[in-house]
Amino acid sequence: MAFDVRQIAKKGLLRRGAFSWQWSNNYGEKIGSVGVRVAGDPERVILAYQWTPYNGEPRHVECSLWIAHSPCNYGGSRPWFLCPSCGRRCALVYYGAPGGRYACRRCVRVTYLSQCDDEMARLWRRQRKLERKLAEGADEWNGWERPKGMHQKTFDRLRNQIWELEMRRDEVFETQAASLLGRLGVLI
Repeated sequence: MAFDVRQIAKKGLLRRGAFSWQWSNNYGEKIGSVGVRVAGDPERVILAYQWTPYNGEPRHVECSLWIAHSPCNYGGSRPWFLCPSCGRRCALVYYGAPGGRYACRRCVRVTYLSQCDDEMARLWRRQRKLERKLAEGADEWNGWERPKGMHQKTFDRLRNQIWELEMRRDEVFETQAASLLGRLGVLI
């Protein structure tokens, strides 16, 4: 569960006091909550919650997150959490550090979903991105019609890029299929 200093600041909650924060899943069911106390002159946020270690008894945990500010170009400042584990500046802290604590994505070892993609998934993602450009807000690109207002040269370039991605995807599939069949002992 991620805790975002930007959301707290946007809602005007970075001032002395207390509030609760909760997370819900895609179905609107509550999956977690934390009590939040802003201490001092909004330089520290204290998260209070219950943590149950594997095969252990529930424990009450308080995690202090210090806040640093960086100046913005046109005035004001931007708040950042300082990671309790490494001291790095970050906008999000994640639950999962040792001892049931919050820390930055590096300390908790959270990866972006795209970092787990194989070559085939990256090719699909690039193709969907190009198709969204050609669909111009429609749900799906029909593949034949040039969007209104798009230069023919741009349309041809994007369509050729999609064609090259499809060809590369076929090559990757052949390589992966041959590798799998080889491991299974099937001769082709």
